[in-house]
Amino acid sequence: MSERRPYIRPQRPYWWARWPYRFYTLRELSGVGVALYGGILLAGLVALWLGPKPYAAYIAWLSGPVSAALHIALLAAMLLHCVTWFQTLPKTMPRLIVRGRLVQPALMTSLSILAALVCSAALIIGVW
Repeated sequence: MSERRPYIRPQRPYWWARWPYRFYTLRELSGVGVALYGGILLAGLVALWLGPKPYAAYIAWLSGPVSAALHIALLAAMLLHCVTWFQTLPKTMPRLIVRGRLVQPALMTSLSILAALVCSAALIIGVW
């Protein structure tokens, strides 16, 4: 009887760094940026809960140049994550038919991003 030898396809060590996996890897890593930003906001809430001195230290850290650079990088990650999240919307939901016509995926993505921008603007205006 012959011994079973399954075929194992060779895999390069840095397969995830080549096109088309590079954008996929970047999109998935943007979720880490979202989690880091959530951690920064949680740290602010904890500092506020602990009292005025820890909160003043948190505000001082936020006003530093390292924090500004970190927030710019995290903003880019959040925008990439948001846009790619809404691009998956038409691919994951059932076909949407309005007045007998199929709604185009690009229109669904655009309207979803517009709704997110309007809600974000309403939150910013409401805070001021």
